[in-house]
Amino acid sequence: MKIITLIVALISLTSSAFALTDREIADELFIQLKKQSFMDVQQNLYLGGPPHGPVRSVVEGSINNQKTIVKFNYGGPDITLEKVTKDPKKWLKAITVMQKRLNYDQENQDWFWAKYKPDGTLFVENNQVRMGKDSGCIGCHQSASGNDLTFKHNETVNANVTVVN
Repeated sequence: MKIITLIVALISLTSSAFALTDREIADELFIQLKKQSFMDVQQNLYLGGPPHGPVRSVVEGSINNQKTIVKFNYGGPDITLEKVTKDPKKWLKAITVMQKRLNYDQENQDWFWAKYKPDGTLFVENNQVRMGKDSGCIGCHQSASGNDLTFKHNETVNANVTVVN
């Protein structure tokens, strides 16, 4: 019995010792977005509104067997779908990501959130780095229908999701 207790204690200590920080998760996540074609796939642009911008796209896929949803947020003066199609890098303002991570935040369906600048640095707003259990993301996504904090996209607004395999 003492051996089993010792083994359980060691496993528990080992797991917590190797747990990644939110910053490490965010940094690795952005690297994986680039490696796995999320950044380069042909996107289906559509019109939207705050907080993600007047033109955006949604790309979904899996990174390390974890569901990953990425919104590319485009903005600027007199922005149009045509302008973004012609030069997406010029109009890209933010990349927002939600990734399902087992036992990360059970109270909020285990989603990890991050908001990046186009170069991969994390946004800082109101003296808060936009990553992890982000209250702004969670607060908005709690209004989504269903029970998973995800909004459904539909063809009536030309919001087809691009899927990365």
